[in-house]
Amino acid sequence: MSKGIGMFLLNIAVAGYLFATGIMGMGERTWARLNPEIRQAVEAIFGRGDFSNVLVIILSIIAIIAGILIVLRLFNIGIPMLEFCLIICAIVWIVFIVMINIIAPLNSRGNFNFIQWLRVICPHIMVLAGIMMSTERFGGR
Repeated sequence: MSKGIGMFLLNIAVAGYLFATGIMGMGERTWARLNPEIRQAVEAIFGRGDFSNVLVIILSIIAIIAGILIVLRLFNIGIPMLEFCLIICAIVWIVFIVMINIIAPLNSRGNFNFIQWLRVICPHIMVLAGIMMSTERFGGR
């Protein structure tokens, strides 16, 4: 497999993951059985309520936008400030990683399983790497 095909597949996978994560985060009841990570992370930290709902919607929209931006970058469709937007999405994803993989487990008090935690954090780091690889500043074209 050449580097070009590998990078293409990584970008498609990351964009799909971000898009699906954002869509699942938006649906409170419809997607609840499918384990919406964004909603779980926010509710583990802030509980249920209006603030949590707004934060979940904001994070979900950012995830969807990040997925779309990666696809635009992949197909060389230029939009103003694309690079800046991708860097902002990477920063937001870092905040998401901290929320779901560090703060939320600390709030759970007790039921910590390292292997399960590792299985959850590694894909999140891969998505962060994919976002960063989509930027020129951090390793892209």
